[in-house]
Amino acid sequence: MSIIVSNKTAHKEDKVDDSDDIVLGVRHLKTYFYPDDGSVRKAVDDISFDVRRGRVCCLIGESGSGKSATAMSLINLIDRPGRIESGEVLFEGRDLLTLDVKQMREVRGADIGLIFQEPMHSLDPVFTVGDQLVETILAHADVPRPEAETQAIAWLKRVELPNPELIMTAYPHELSGGMLQRAMIAIALCCEPRLLIADEPTTALDVTVQAQILRLLVRLKNEIGLSVLFITHDLGVVAEIADDVLVMYDGHIVERNTVENIFDHPKHPYTKALLLTRPIIGQKLKRLPTLHEVMREVDDGEITQPQDWSTLAATVEDDSIAEVGERSRPGTDDSCQTKEHQGQPILHVSHLKKYYERVRGFGSRGNNVKKAVDDVSFDVYRGETVGLVGESGSGKTPIGQTVLRLNAKTDGEVLFGGEDIFSLSNAKLARMRTRMQYVFQDPYSALNPRLKIGSAIGEALLHHKLATKRDVTDKVVETLELCGMDSSCLNRYPHEFSGGQRQRIVIARAMALQPEFVVADEPVSALDVSIQAEIINLFSELQHTRDVSFLFISHDLSVVEHICSSILVVHNGRIVESGSVHDVFDHPQDEYTKSLLDSIPTSHPKYRTIA
Repeated sequence: MSIIVSNKTAHKEDKVDDSDDIVLGVRHLKTYFYPDDGSVRKAVDDISFDVRRGRVCCLIGESGSGKSATAMSLINLIDRPGRIESGEVLFEGRDLLTLDVKQMREVRGADIGLIFQEPMHSLDPVFTVGDQLVETILAHADVPRPEAETQAIAWLKRVELPNPELIMTAYPHELSGGMLQRAMIAIALCCEPRLLIADEPTTALDVTVQAQILRLLVRLKNEIGLSVLFITHDLGVVAEIADDVLVMYDGHIVERNTVENIFDHPKHPYTKALLLTRPIIGQKLKRLPTLHEVMREVDDGEITQPQDWSTLAATVEDDSIAEVGERSRPGTDDSCQTKEHQGQPILHVSHLKKYYERVRGFGSRGNNVKKAVDDVSFDVYRGETVGLVGESGSGKTPIGQTVLRLNAKTDGEVLFGGEDIFSLSNAKLARMRTRMQYVFQDPYSALNPRLKIGSAIGEALLHHKLATKRDVTDKVVETLELCGMDSSCLNRYPHEFSGGQRQRIVIARAMALQPEFVVADEPVSALDVSIQAEIINLFSELQHTRDVSFLFISHDLSVVEHICSSILVVHNGRIVESGSVHDVFDHPQDEYTKSLLDSIPTSHPKYRTIA
């Protein structure tokens, strides 16, 4: 489905505003890419907008919308085969696109700070954090090195890193994701720039770390009078920190407004679709609306009117997205009830332990044993979806992999269908594999890049003698259609699909064997909100049509609330709280659970907790 934006929509605010309030003014910016196949991709297609002094302007949109290309264009870092075709980027009245390489290098860092999504890719792995911070200061300030080192330590303190003197000597690989992002913020702001461009700086972080980073950015913004262009696809983040919002689709800015008006009175169908397709805490629907259901096709180059929103979700009223109080619940329909347990559990885990020898490194102390899974017990019943939640390193993935015997256990018992899977012979375990499957977080890594999709799914069917060479294609197509794909996928390679399509293919590969139990490891964490809605709906449909049991691993509590009937909260390898989704979300007992719930981004700007 394509969406064409009329010129009057895209260029509504093209007129230059000479107000002193504007820090960055973008006028008619065009950035096109020219692949070797002779095509042209208009990544940024004639956009204009302003970033105002002391305000956070969020640029939102899905993958491929042009957000990152816009960020790179603003600081003139577009590489081949990309090219900035035309436009102006006025930073305090100075067109950055007219500057030479030396002048632009002076602007970056000193006047405009930059934070990118992957700090490990942004920092040089062969230099310490201190070296890189000091060199940034020396590049833009006329101070001796000892003074630069003193300033560097002060900035590490300012971004709330513990033991800043020790952090100065650490290499990037020795720090956690949250610590790395704080170090990147220190490097971006150490020369006190007037504008910060942050490109998806919290996407890869856990919810608690994300909340800490957002609070830190807002505090620093208020302290030094910073203006921020914050690029994200997370509407919860937008609700927490934005003053102004730009909505981007297919290289165009299709809507711009204050954050309150975007949430209360969205005008563009795409904006409404983004707001409707996200799962919201306390607002559990039987089925999430999808982008294709919310939007109509384009007629004659103009955007058509939205469909009847009231038929898609109970949250819509006229042209507004209705307000929902934090964790308030709209009654108790059938979709919100915990499934009644009948008979024996399909999976019984008792006192499971998985220990690793820890490799000593920066900041390590104590014994060298990592208790990845530490005396864990739980049950999963037929047709039930159990959520396994916690931060990175909490033990979620080791639990999921160990219960399927992808890892060896240290101690404990795992019964699947009443059989101890760790006592099975290799031959019996191979037969058992058809009954239990694993869906990995990264579908691209899970698929052989040299194997066509038809073969990737069909080889498992042939190996387990669930299909013959004569009928394997029909069975593959049947499974693909079940997962929202079709026969056109058979002869294509993984790289030819989008992230959401690859995730469907990985799910189809698991479901082709008609398993009774599936471990789904962060299957939607890397997906855009609209694609995420489609995959969540797919899991719900598979649960009901195939009576499959799922252990659904996630750090996104809004997704877990929507899809799961019960929940296990994991911290340091142990289950610290368990129960129905209602009980855990409405009456959390453990302090760690409370911290996870308190860190969930708000659903509406009026409920924001970050000042």
